[in-house]
Amino acid sequence: MNRMTEKMMSMMMKPEDMPEMMNMMLDKMFSEMSGEDRIEFISTMMPKCLDQIFAELDADSKDRVAREFMGKMSEKLGEQL
Repeated sequence: MNRMTEKMMSMMMKPEDMPEMMNMMLDKMFSEMSGEDRIEFISTMMPKCLDQIFAELDADSKDRVAREFMGKMSEKLGEQL
């Protein structure tokens, strides 16, 4: 984890390495969270992440992202009910 962070900070990381690095970071982060921590994360960080994702997109891109996100989130949430 530290090695990945160092690579990213030094700009040595290739863009194609980012998904793997992000998956590793998320796996580690969530494995260390309690259930309450996960709920708090979703409640506070998801809206902030979405604001940042949409910030510089044009209207068509925003529409595409919103529709894809809603579809995937609906599916995942439906699996939990």
